[in-house]
Amino acid sequence: MSALRRRGALDVWASNIAPSMTPMVDVTLVILIFFMASASFAGPEWFLKAALPTGDGLEAAGEPDPFELPPARFGVTLRAGPDGLTRVSGFGAEDATVGAFVSRMTEVVAGLAPEALVVVIDAEDSVPYADVVRVDEACAELGIEKIGLR
Repeated sequence: MSALRRRGALDVWASNIAPSMTPMVDVTLVILIFFMASASFAGPEWFLKAALPTGDGLEAAGEPDPFELPPARFGVTLRAGPDGLTRVSGFGAEDATVGAFVSRMTEVVAGLAPEALVVVIDAEDSVPYADVVRVDEACAELGIEKIGLR
């Protein structure tokens, strides 16, 4: 007689080797209920008191006027010319020598407030560093405090 497989419900259930999911679902629901109950205690912490200025707030907080214009920003470009001399562009000068640029910059800054100016010096790699320092020192002598190198 050949061995036949039993097909009863008890035999099919016994061949199932997967773990029971009931304890895991129970634990998950208990944790979910715990977090839902504890979240109601965290509500009052969302409304912390802060010391904010009264009135329009601009004078009390020391904030600048929102209608004040930003400082004037000037770009100065230094590049090596075909003759080997450094050529400077900026402040209305195009391809000027360093000396001519310094005198042009002196004329322009004379009519402005130098503490409100921002100068960004952009020099090519082939420009001698002494020329970059010379332009930087000329800006500092004119009272320009915000000088950047790129």
